[in-house]
Amino acid sequence: MKKKIIFKLIAISIPFIIIFILETILRIASYGEDYQLFHRIPIDNKPDYLVMNKNMAKKYFKDSDLRSDNQSDLFLKTKTDSTFRVFVQGASTVVGFPFYKGGSFPRMLKHRLSLTFPNKNIEVINTGMTAVNSYTLLDLTDDIIEQKPDLVIIYAGHNEFYGALGVGSSISYGSYPTIIRSYLTLKKLRFFQLLENTYYKIASSSFQKPSERSTTLMEVMAKEQQIPFNSEVYLDGINQYKNNLRKVLSKYNRHDIPVILSTVVSNEKDIIPFISEAIPNINEFNEALEQEKPEAKKIAQNNAHAAYSLGTFYLEKNRDTAKKYLHLAKEQDLLRFRAPEKINESIAELSKEYNTSLVDMKSIFERHSKNGIVGNELMTEHVHPNIKGQFLMADAFYNKIKDLKLLNNWNNYIPYEEAIQDIPVSQIDSIQGILVINKLKKSWPYNINYITVETDSTINNNLKDKYTEIKMAQDINLNIRKWDDAMAIAYKMYESDEDYEKALDIAQTLIFEYPEQGTVYKMAGDMCMKIGNYEKAAFYYFRFNYFEENKESSEKLATAYIKLNQLNEAKKALSKAEKNGLDVSSLAELVEKVTKN
Repeated sequence: MKKKIIFKLIAISIPFIIIFILETILRIASYGEDYQLFHRIPIDNKPDYLVMNKNMAKKYFKDSDLRSDNQSDLFLKTKTDSTFRVFVQGASTVVGFPFYKGGSFPRMLKHRLSLTFPNKNIEVINTGMTAVNSYTLLDLTDDIIEQKPDLVIIYAGHNEFYGALGVGSSISYGSYPTIIRSYLTLKKLRFFQLLENTYYKIASSSFQKPSERSTTLMEVMAKEQQIPFNSEVYLDGINQYKNNLRKVLSKYNRHDIPVILSTVVSNEKDIIPFISEAIPNINEFNEALEQEKPEAKKIAQNNAHAAYSLGTFYLEKNRDTAKKYLHLAKEQDLLRFRAPEKINESIAELSKEYNTSLVDMKSIFERHSKNGIVGNELMTEHVHPNIKGQFLMADAFYNKIKDLKLLNNWNNYIPYEEAIQDIPVSQIDSIQGILVINKLKKSWPYNINYITVETDSTINNNLKDKYTEIKMAQDINLNIRKWDDAMAIAYKMYESDEDYEKALDIAQTLIFEYPEQGTVYKMAGDMCMKIGNYEKAAFYYFRFNYFEENKESSEKLATAYIKLNQLNEAKKALSKAEKNGLDVSSLAELVEKVTKN
């Protein structure tokens, strides 16, 4: 009897042993993808850093030519006592589409917090990826928890239907959350990747892979292009979001990690519904609309285009009525690229359920919009904020962090009026964003009439000038020039033209990309000195001296302190350099030099 039991146990264990051996061999052979969220970045003579795995998106976009963007934010592998660490979760708005770089609210937030707390190491790590939804949020949560965050910010909801693995997505396994979560867990195994790759190779001849080459990511991702309000697929998407977000919040709660949730924002005023049923008896509807008969409003209750027509009709007549019907038009839009209000209601509901802080971003945007209706003043298209919109988001989270008292001593608090004058986005990146949006609006599901010809003609008129901002932005957009090279040229160009503010924007943008390199802080400090902002110069020179302590960095820091009439701080900087064996100028010599200049 015992032998039979042992034999059965051996028989059962053999497949698992084979899988274990195969898994080990595949890992040794470096087969497949490593889906760890963060990878180590070794830097000579400096602490190790971590950065988000650039191939992470492949986990959610398997066997396709789709490209999902993400930011690369370095942070210390070993968290220090002076570090305040924030992780931001979401999709393309979080990544900063279409501006990226310093045009994302997480980087704007980091910039402002760093200036507010100059003695702290502020880390704001962007884990957003384009075209993902709540399945990805949940999948990344455990890896984020391992990095000991002081705060997590979540802004997500627009991609719930068409994002990777969503109920209406072309990359989906249906409305089976348990199966999808299990699938994502198995994807970490190289053995499973081998099985999946083999399957796709065999099946590749019988189906066409999704591709962006002849269309846009939006069209490729949208399988169920029409999802009626309150339909089965619609309700599945809402439940998918709530269940996944509930699991995310539960995990953070168990580890006592503060979370800030945010409602999501849509462009309701200036985006015609993408797909709508035809308006029955269009002439009669238009007549009823002009005469303000109740029949027009009745039709609008279930027709997106009719509702939008009513909304625009009342824009200058009755703000509340206009707002009501423009919102209804978004809700009735059959192509659900804009999150329905049920998503925001779910966010508010879960915020209360888990006692989680909430930023009502939708209301904030409405307060900064004409007639309280969000439109092109703050949005680039249907859901992505423009530079000012991204700033509003950063401002809201900045003040929420203050309200929650997650950091002490806000003596250097930066008010809205001052912060909006110091948005760390280069002119080139701003133009690059416009180019991206113009290209997007020329394709499905937008009408080509949305395009502003003015921007394109401006570009064409400046093509002859090799180093103009527009030409460099276009070169980056067409992959003719690398972004780093364009920034280096622009910095020198601005400095030569004595346009020090724009040169500072370039330097501050480079700091986001290379936070461990002293040179970028030197560049920023130099421009601050030329502008006459000595306090900010001292901040950047302090970082320059921290990463590269040498004669130059020590003397520049001391000079900034002298300009601020902080002679004791200047003396400390020079004394520290002398103790470390650096042959620096005396305080008297630097004071004399500063006085002469």
